Amino acid sequence: MSENPSCIVVGYDGSASADAALAWAASDSATDLRVVLVGTAMDPVLGGYRHVMDRAVEEWRTAATERVAALGRPDATIDVRHGPVVPELLQAAEKASMLVVGSTGHGLAAGTLTGSVSQHVARHAPCPVVVVRPRHSTVVDRIVVGVDDSPESAQALRFACERARRTGEGVTAIHGYFSVLAHVLTFDGAESDVADRQLAAAEKLVRELCRDCAAEFPDVEIEPEAIPVRAGQVLVDASRAASLLVVGSRGRDAFAEMLLGSVSQHVLAHAQCPVAIVR
Repeated sequence: MSENPSCIVVGYDGSASADAALAWAASDSATDLRVVLVGTAMDPVLGGYRHVMDRAVEEWRTAATERVAALGRPDATIDVRHGPVVPELLQAAEKASMLVVGSTGHGLAAGTLTGSVSQHVARHAPCPVVVVRPRHSTVVDRIVVGVDDSPESAQALRFACERARRTGEGVTAIHGYFSVLAHVLTFDGAESDVADRQLAAAEKLVRELCRDCAAEFPDVEIEPEAIPVRAGQVLVDASRAASLLVVGSRGRDAFAEMLLGSVSQHVLAHAQCPVAIVR
């Protein structure tokens, strides 16, 4: 991942979820803010021009202008586009440091697509995507990042540390893994020894990842954790006490271009704080 510091792009459609996404993005005052509104010009069924979208987009523009002023970001750029929502957002994010969207969207915008806008952009965006979900706790000051031995994991950890350096938060790097042996009751202790070795290997992996990142971010507190629980579940549990959950997207094969990894999909659906998908 090579982060372009040019701007944060926020998809905005006037919904409460979009307001939350805009507030999250606006809190990063070190980066330029670009608010993108997309009106779908053609009815996907009838093929006619949707004049109702003109009125809706003007309402969204007014709401976005008022919102950025209230958030102390009157310098934000508001960009109105017409076309399919996801392609327009992806094009707007081509030179962005990240794309931020709400977890749900306005009916007019979301209704132009099969599935949610957030899921689609998380799969295809050329930059990290933050999907702003409601936070379980608003008093915590730590970023949780899921790590394993993949290149995407190292990118996710670096992204978490870059944000933590700007926000002053700590980072908890969690390696969740499932071990059948860790859940088996034995009488001779043999399986238990294997489970202990698995835990030791997992702890070594996450410590080495954190050590490498700590050298680049000496001012960020990074805490390593290895937990013998499936990664998706342990990260969702950890998100209850996090300001942001960061995970990597998966590989670059033919299917990866269309689908997120199972862990990414799970946390997008169930996390209890904003989620960043990093590629």
